Amino acid sequence: MKKLIYIFCFLPFALSAQLYIPANAIVHISEDANLEVGGDLQNYGVIQNTGTLSLYGDWIINNNFNGLTGRLQFIGDEDQMISPPQLTVGELIINQGGQVNFTGGEYTVINRLDFQFGVIKPGENTRFIMGPDAKVMGGSNLSYFDGSIIARGGGTKTFPVGSDGLYSPITLLDVDGANTEIAARFYRGNDVDPIPGDSLLGVSHRSLWEVELISGTTGETQVEVEFSEEDLSDFRVRNNIRYRVSVPVIAYANNPAGEFMGLGAGTITNSDSLTYGTLTSKFGFQPTLGLKAYFSLARAPQIPNQGLYFIPEAFSPQARDSRNQTFRIFGENISSEDFDLQIYNRYGSVVYSTNSFEEANKTGWNGENQRTGAEEPAGVYYYTIRFRFDSGLPIEKKGAFYLVK
Repeated sequence: MKKLIYIFCFLPFALSAQLYIPANAIVHISEDANLEVGGDLQNYGVIQNTGTLSLYGDWIINNNFNGLTGRLQFIGDEDQMISPPQLTVGELIINQGGQVNFTGGEYTVINRLDFQFGVIKPGENTRFIMGPDAKVMGGSNLSYFDGSIIARGGGTKTFPVGSDGLYSPITLLDVDGANTEIAARFYRGNDVDPIPGDSLLGVSHRSLWEVELISGTTGETQVEVEFSEEDLSDFRVRNNIRYRVSVPVIAYANNPAGEFMGLGAGTITNSDSLTYGTLTSKFGFQPTLGLKAYFSLARAPQIPNQGLYFIPEAFSPQARDSRNQTFRIFGENISSEDFDLQIYNRYGSVVYSTNSFEEANKTGWNGENQRTGAEEPAGVYYYTIRFRFDSGLPIEKKGAFYLVK
């Protein structure tokens, strides 16, 4: 009869240069304990984790792992590899200096996937799954999921995807279905020229999200994307549409080289409307089982009946794009009469004012004190604006924006 070896870890902190667990051993990490493995982990026995298992090296093999309520975190300085054929963890934390390669068959995160620093890279045939209640935290250009990631269940699903140093998550709002599994990934760039549908001015070739309903059913869902390093004035293929005002929209097609159709002008936040921002579709999209959908950014003409206006949230006189070098007011069907724009510094002093919409739209404020000609420092500035549309509808608004230097 084989004799089992039990190894218990109850201390708040325990350090091992490397860890070899033989076939007859059981390692138990208690709820308040943190076991740090400074080298590689070789497990031929059993790991029971209700605390924290922190790895600096590779996880070479797995025989049996129970970590449904515990935390697994990667904190190495270089690339790491995890090769167990399958693994289920309560929380997965990525906070290391390289890339974590998941090379096995299936990995599932139940409660929390936290991107602090470092990139997750799945294998070609790896299924990486976020459970129905899993929350996504963190995410940046230095920490994201590079590949196809699967979300199970209903509700709002955020996919923390990115590629080639660019974090560009996509979110499906209020997914409503049964036994649903949806996969998403991000490509930095489209190798082919996307074709804009009749209602679009053009479609970006710089960003491409792939979404697929793998199993189950779901109804329509609005789509939200976070983008940066874009240029929504530069399209390889353009439609010759006469327009005065255009807005960013999310567009989709059944293949990257297909004809993209817009999902309507929804909401855009934290944006200069051309190069960065968070964009939500106006209309919903219904995934089809086994059929991939591709999403990109586009621009579409928009002239609401009552009129339109847009006030940026930031500008920089040193911006590479000359269109972002002044603070300007954008709009359509705005009357040339009864217009008033006042900009104040943090002390309440007026640094710029105009009664001309044409001036506010074409020239704008360049960051200098209008009275003294001196450059104003970087920081938060405040505005009041009053105007009316040609229809007679009055608008009065107060707000703030950033002068970036």
